[in-house]
Amino acid sequence: MKILLIFPPLLGEERYGRLSRAGSYLPPLGLLYIAAVLEKTHDVRVIDGSVGRVSFSDILCQIGHWRPDIVGFSCFTSTYPKVTDLCSSIKQYHPQINIVLGGPHATACPGEVMAHTKADFIVVGEGEETIKELVQAIELNNDFSQVKGIFYRKNNQVVSTSPRPRITDLDRLPYPARHLLDMRLYKPSVMHFKKLPSFSIMCGRGCPFQCTFCSCAKVFKGKTIVRTPESIIEEVRFLQKNYEAQEVMFWDDTIGLKKEWMIRFCELLAPLNILWSCWIRVDLVSPDLLKLMAESGCWNVSYGVESGNQKVLDTIKKGFRVEQVRNAFQWTHEAGMEARGTFIFGLPNETKQSMQDTIQLAIDIRADYAQFQLLTPYPGTEMWDTLKNYGEVSNTDLSKYTIWFPVYTPRGLASADLSTTLRKAYSRFYLRPGYLWQRVRGLRSWDDLRRNMVGALSVMGMVRN
Repeated sequence: MKILLIFPPLLGEERYGRLSRAGSYLPPLGLLYIAAVLEKTHDVRVIDGSVGRVSFSDILCQIGHWRPDIVGFSCFTSTYPKVTDLCSSIKQYHPQINIVLGGPHATACPGEVMAHTKADFIVVGEGEETIKELVQAIELNNDFSQVKGIFYRKNNQVVSTSPRPRITDLDRLPYPARHLLDMRLYKPSVMHFKKLPSFSIMCGRGCPFQCTFCSCAKVFKGKTIVRTPESIIEEVRFLQKNYEAQEVMFWDDTIGLKKEWMIRFCELLAPLNILWSCWIRVDLVSPDLLKLMAESGCWNVSYGVESGNQKVLDTIKKGFRVEQVRNAFQWTHEAGMEARGTFIFGLPNETKQSMQDTIQLAIDIRADYAQFQLLTPYPGTEMWDTLKNYGEVSNTDLSKYTIWFPVYTPRGLASADLSTTLRKAYSRFYLRPGYLWQRVRGLRSWDDLRRNMVGALSVMGMVRN
């Protein structure tokens, strides 16, 4: 069968707002995993609307020209309105095409999505096994009730099948079908790489922690499942051989959960002579582990700090203390690596003072890079279910649910307070003399200078009124 997989159009300005110049543009790994399992027996193409300024008309023209049997969309909350419009247009001009939706938003509220779109099927949770069975059922006109993990239409009613068990052996999945997209179009955020080409890799799925704003536990229900270090290292070798990769990024929720796993991972990675970076929790690191990471090529560690106020951290069930944040950043710097942090304004129990606490913490810990953003509550999270206990939704336009627009306002604050604090945070953090000197001292090449200049221009765009 001919299958077209689509990540909907999402311009940098829509996703990052004033920081679009410095934003990340990474391949849609989830969609490429789906493509990888399907291309073994079907003719598969992929359109990534997040790069190349792909328009609705471009997508519809390609559909009209190629005439696929199935069109699949990756559906995030911010892209849901566009997915809805595209589904309607496809059904208007090509009613015979089967439309399948997957991804975080479709998984979080499949019934609602089925009710408000022209989609024929929704794949809930991990899609690799489900999509194979679903495509076969479509091709052979089999009974869809036997395909686990889907919602579909039957006699004008939306029905669901039994849940799909989790994939317990991620090592057996094929590598993402990166060859179906032009990898030259992608790049990380200007301050998140040192060398190109740079690639992102999935280490595992799921998360054992209970952060109320995160949808990971909803998408990947059950226990956390992690690939073996050996499997990941083989993918790194593959990227070096086939794409001349100079750097890799491990940006999922699971790295570092087990110290023994991390030690083995670093031991295997060190001989490859490749730069790497990762996200990890502040309560999972130690001076010894960070030193080992640095020795194996890690140059930058990112931490989800979220807030500098302990009451706010406790409210969102972050599970660590502010003092652990201070320790993690100090130890990371002592190991010779950059330490980066993300910080969220507008969390439950947020006040003007707690937001100032957050800005001050980012300065005190000497973060090499700070990403300040606004709370975006997503369907399927505990926070989504308890929003009204702490404030009110101030914007119901889901296309604005990108972390850069004020869509939720905690009690006692106004949307203007959040927007103003966001601008002031970037100004106060990045335009202080100490930080500017810190960046100048760290310059090692013309590439470093260019990346820092792009970052500086983006910050200036953020802080202007």
